[in-house]
Amino acid sequence: MSRPRVLCVSSNRSTRASLTLSLTDAPVDVVIAQRSTEAADRLEREEIDAVVIDASTVANVPGLVDTVDSEAPETPTFVHWDGDGDDSVVLSDVLARAADDSATRLANTITDRLATETNTQIPIETGPNADGSHKDAESAHAVRDLPADLMGLVSRVRCRLVDATSPRTVERTLREELTGHDSITFAWLGEYDRGERAVIPWLSDHDRAEWPLQNSFSIGDGDHLLLERAIRTRTLQIQQYAENEHDAVPFGDRAFRRGVRSVAVAPLAANGELYGIAAIYATAPLSEHERDAIRMSVAAASHVLETIALRGRLEQQERTLHRYERLVETAGDGMYILDDGGHFMTVNDALIDMTGYSREGLLGEHASFLFDDDDIEAGEVIIRSLLESGERTDTLELAVGTKTSDPIPCEAQIAVLVPDGEFLGSVGVLRDITERKRQERKLRERNERLDAFARIVSHDLRNPLGVAQGYLDLLEESENPEYAAKIHDGLDRMESIIEDVLAIAREGEWAADTGPVDLESAAREAWDHVSTVDVRLSVDETMTLEADRSRLLRLLENCFRNSIEHGETTEVVRVGPLETTAGTAHRQGFFVEDDGRGLPAELQDDLFDPSVSSSMDGLGIGLWIVREVTTGHGWSVATTESDDGGARFEFETAS
Repeated sequence: MSRPRVLCVSSNRSTRASLTLSLTDAPVDVVIAQRSTEAADRLEREEIDAVVIDASTVANVPGLVDTVDSEAPETPTFVHWDGDGDDSVVLSDVLARAADDSATRLANTITDRLATETNTQIPIETGPNADGSHKDAESAHAVRDLPADLMGLVSRVRCRLVDATSPRTVERTLREELTGHDSITFAWLGEYDRGERAVIPWLSDHDRAEWPLQNSFSIGDGDHLLLERAIRTRTLQIQQYAENEHDAVPFGDRAFRRGVRSVAVAPLAANGELYGIAAIYATAPLSEHERDAIRMSVAAASHVLETIALRGRLEQQERTLHRYERLVETAGDGMYILDDGGHFMTVNDALIDMTGYSREGLLGEHASFLFDDDDIEAGEVIIRSLLESGERTDTLELAVGTKTSDPIPCEAQIAVLVPDGEFLGSVGVLRDITERKRQERKLRERNERLDAFARIVSHDLRNPLGVAQGYLDLLEESENPEYAAKIHDGLDRMESIIEDVLAIAREGEWAADTGPVDLESAAREAWDHVSTVDVRLSVDETMTLEADRSRLLRLLENCFRNSIEHGETTEVVRVGPLETTAGTAHRQGFFVEDDGRGLPAELQDDLFDPSVSSSMDGLGIGLWIVREVTTGHGWSVATTESDDGGARFEFETAS
């Protein structure tokens, strides 16, 4: 019959160790779940005969009890918690309160209840003896009736192991107490090395060892069958041997010379994990009671070794987390640690300063408290990739939410916490890249402007070049020296345009050198630089502007060119100061208008709105230049329709 399985649900290793040790006498297997979710999973997948819940470490005890009732309604459930002054062990067969000896009494209650529920004796699983026979049920239950000397031996082992924190203490305790019994002359413990497939004896005190143990025993080649059977079956193995059977047991010849006639090998194993073996040498065949005492002592040692191993892994995890926490607290960049569910476990001062939230306000919150859904999804993709690939870190650009201001653009360096092969969470280092983003934006805009300058050169040079070529043809035909002056003017204008473009490329300014400029004079000079065909310029009134004359000429030239090239029916282009009409406030500035077809209605409202486009795409390079020169002077420009139905540009130079 298989041994009943008792599920202990507790995240406290001391509680688990106490309960496990108290059940070493009972023929049951103890399995562990540290969290309620793990317990529910084991109940669903495994056969569980009883459940013990540690109320001091399980948050939702009623919920877990309901889960047990749902998954295994016939399974008895015990809720155990620490308390003062209450010596009750079980309340209504469900609740138990801790007292000085509560672990033992709780263990007795569990086993009694299991026996009542099944209406059968709880069996003890034993391995075959050397002759292949098995112990019967009556002898198995003799563990409850050990003679006083053997019960004293087991008690001393357990008492000494209560505070054991290292395998050295376990080895010394088991060896010294077992060899203190009359018929046992020697004992040693060995570690099973899975890689080498060998048992390696070890002693805590080599100087006091009676037998030299500088030896190892290979497993799997048939040379040490007694050790192999104990490791394979995880049960106590007994071997009696004679003078010609030295090879049947480890150190057989030396043992025989010292009067040994029986050897027992017990596995040091708990919850499916093998930690080693214990070899015990006796001068006479071991009785059933002696075998039971050995089983009980070795079982206690096995569970202590399990606790030590678990504690070591937990301490390693805690050291890893503590190391990360120290790094987090001392880092200049914002840093955090998330658990495996994405909740903040640790945040440093830099992250608090960055976000404006308090430490208490962030701890325990989900990552979505600071990051948006898209960034969280991208982070989860990176974490899965790191876990699958084994890489250490990866980076992600994201925005970090703040309490009082806009989200901060950051570069996150993400690492995963897997100190013992188990994913515990992730660490993030957040570097504010606001300035970098600003520089990238400035560089992008500068590159766009440089690209625009190349197009400006080819665009704006066409007209003065065309004018100069026209006068050159006339000069060749008539040899009139007046045309030479016109050619020089065109070349001078081309040189001025090139100088302007180079200055803007270097300085990024569209109005570098301002001064008083007469509007009519500037308009007529700009008109001379444009191929106007049969269109004429009209300047009815002038005014003085505070402007960069060279850049103003560029503005006017492009306005004129737009009226001539796109107006189609344009005959007159007019320039003058802005008028003040009845019911309107005084406006200071000037206008440029024509009597052509006008601008398309869909473009008039946002033609010069910088938010519509940051480049000249869709705007036309000529009007893009108009906008840039206007903005460079601190002016504003608007488009409307002239009285003749053409296009009208209004430039306000001051409010």
